[in-house]
Amino acid sequence: MKEFINTFFQASNERLRNPLIFYFFISWIAFNWRPIITLFLSEKKIEERINYIGTNFNDIQLTLYYPLFVSLGYVILLPYFTLLIEKIVQLAKIGRKNNYVNEKISDFVGKQKIAKEERKYEQEKAGNAEISELNTRIEELLRTNDEKQKSIDSLKIDLTNEKKERNKYEQYISLDSQDDLEYSIELKKQLDEEYEDFLKTEVSTYFERIGTEISQFKSIPKNTELIIIEKLIYSGLIKKVDDDENQRTYFILTKKGKYFWKNYVMSKNILTQQESEREDDLPF
Repeated sequence: MKEFINTFFQASNERLRNPLIFYFFISWIAFNWRPIITLFLSEKKIEERINYIGTNFNDIQLTLYYPLFVSLGYVILLPYFTLLIEKIVQLAKIGRKNNYVNEKISDFVGKQKIAKEERKYEQEKAGNAEISELNTRIEELLRTNDEKQKSIDSLKIDLTNEKKERNKYEQYISLDSQDDLEYSIELKKQLDEEYEDFLKTEVSTYFERIGTEISQFKSIPKNTELIIIEKLIYSGLIKKVDDDENQRTYFILTKKGKYFWKNYVMSKNILTQQESEREDDLPF
């Protein structure tokens, strides 16, 4: 008997674990709670309770159809309803995550904008500081440049004065200067050889006219070709002098030129007065 009871309860337990049977049982209790209460709690005799239940609670819809439909609905529709609920919950979770992500992105974008504006501010601040430093440097350079320019102007004035003194000195140099006439034996010998070579050049034919003009007027005869002047300058016989004070240019004989000029003058034969008069008296 005990084994039969255990087997019965085990079979009942397995059947109750079936979703359809379980939900049908729950639904049947829900729809037929009044006859159940009457059966177990009524004060009437058991026969009267059974007769009362059979008379008043014999509707097949409550005892079979409604519990069966509800249990089938639970078994068939509940998984889909549960799936729908899970989908809705999942959408809600995804929406919350998207909102969280969007919030974070918005926060990061805001921080990026702030960092960008701070970087611009720092760059502008650094640029202004650099500009200020450059302006200070420029002012220092301008001040230094002014000081150097004053020094240059002072040196130019000193140089101009030196040139004036030199020009004045050179203006008073004459052919008969004792310093210029003092030559060593070796130098005289060298100058004599150069003088002989000079006489063989074409430029020597212009030396008399040019030397006379320079020694008397410190100038070059008019219509003299420039190439002749340049040759005499590069030969070391004459020198061009720029007189900045009087705004003019003149020429002088160099030491070598003075030596050549002296030799040239002393080598020329001069007619006596009687010979010159006789030439003047000739009819042709």
